[in-house]
Amino acid sequence: MRFLFYAFVFLCFQCSKPTLNNPRDFESESFRENETLLCLTGQSSFCQAAIPVCTTCRFFSTSITYNGDRGGIAGADAKCMSDSKKPTEPERAVFKAFLVDDVNRIACTTNDCLTGGLSEHVDWILKPDTNYVRAVDNVTIVTTNSLGIFPSQTNDAENPTVSPILTGIATIGWLTRSGGHCVRWTEGTTGITGHSSSNNLYAAGGGNCSTSSIILCVEQ
Repeated sequence: MRFLFYAFVFLCFQCSKPTLNNPRDFESESFRENETLLCLTGQSSFCQAAIPVCTTCRFFSTSITYNGDRGGIAGADAKCMSDSKKPTEPERAVFKAFLVDDVNRIACTTNDCLTGGLSEHVDWILKPDTNYVRAVDNVTIVTTNSLGIFPSQTNDAENPTVSPILTGIATIGWLTRSGGHCVRWTEGTTGITGHSSSNNLYAAGGGNCSTSSIILCVEQ
């Protein structure tokens, strides 16, 4: 009898902790479901909208001009996000700078990405088979091909035309201009970079990093 008693006590201590589903418990499934319902019905002020992904995507140009020192690619992206011309809708839309360097943002590593295709992109800001429009008037600028680049433009990326626009893009093939990205966009004096105009973004010449220009920003 004593053996059975101790065996019973032992088994009780081995019991697993019951799983509760209290809607007031932050870790419970009921709590998450309840919060989701409150967000969807507008009854909670602690909701955060999801980051939207564009299908028809927009370009805008910054209201401020900058030389080649833009705080790197990340700094240029931040300038896009904080600029007064950035569209306010949809909430939390992300815009990134139309710039390339040799490490942080790359369109193609071979002419027109013909060798590696999409795998050549590094944080590239254009999507394949996507229509891009001007944010200011919704006029189509270009539709990208299956590799997320384009050989020609339908319309100007800005109205009126803006030139030059520092981009770091080489003269052909959507390559990064060799040594021509203002030391990865941290140098604004004597360096040389690829530059374009808003009516011919894909064909670039050479420009000085001391040149002030707008940043073209692209919705993601």
